[in-house]
Amino acid sequence: MANTKHTPGPWRVDTDDDDLPIIGHPAWKCRRHGVAGEWEIAKVEDLFEEHEEERLANAYLIAAAPSMLEAMIDAARFLKHGFADEARETLIAAIEKAEGRS
Repeated sequence: MANTKHTPGPWRVDTDDDDLPIIGHPAWKCRRHGVAGEWEIAKVEDLFEEHEEERLANAYLIAAAPSMLEAMIDAARFLKHGFADEARETLIAAIEKAEGRS
């Protein structure tokens, strides 16, 4: 994905210092404005604490975005060349990651 403009993956789901909002970090040390560190990609917040399960599910979905994009690109390539089984496996793995199962 040489033309990618987003922060490359993989991303991970984590929590902030208060252990409340779920944060998507890159899973590798990166640089932002010349400073090395683990930077936030997205912070999933909610006004109501009773939605913690939904907030966590949203965080897994956000963190899986780079993998899902890559899976869709790979699946399209597999399907173009007649490899339906490989396309299905690629897509299932991306879905499991988005649902927090892998």
